[in-house]
Order: sequence, then C-alpha cells, then structure tokens
Amino acid sequence: MVSATITVVVKVKAASKLFRAFIDGRRILFKDGSARLGFVPDGGEHVLMWFIRDKPGTSYVIEVTEPSKIKMTHKAALDASAMDAGIYWFKL
Repeated sequence: MVSATITVVVKVKAASKLFRAFIDGRRILFKDGSARLGFVPDGGEHVLMWFIRDKPGTSYVIEVTEPSKIKMTHKAALDASAMDAGIYWFKL
C-alpha cells in the first residue's frame, strides 16, 4: 500500500533579495511568500534550513503552517553581521 502524500507549507516574509530556504537540501521556491511541498511520510527526520543576508536591522519571519503537528514560527532582525541562518528539524 502506498502512503498518502503530506503537504508541508512554508511561508516567509522578507524584503531581502538574498533569502534562501531548503528542505532536505532541495531549494524551496516561494510564490507570493508561500511554498507547498509534497512528502511521502517515511518516519525519518527532515530539515528546513534558511539563510538571509541584508542590511543590519532588516527583519524577517519564516514559518511552517502545515501540517499542524510541525508548525513553527521564527522571527528575527539582522544584527551588525548583516546575516542570519537557521535550522528546524521535523518528522512527518
């Protein structure tokens, strides 16, 4: 029997032109600040990684809104280094 696909929804609010996000090494392409990715649940861990670079003080938000069991929100503003990165592990 084939498992049903689970849709993971990732949203971003960032004015920066240099914002990149990846799940399991695959780049996420956002349309109007949102991306939908389908996964066949395998019981293993997955990883969301992101990177942003812009002028100090630039703020951004990245969040996983679906499925509800892996929801997360990360809000930050860039410090004097002018860059930030993050990682979020989840299981489907």
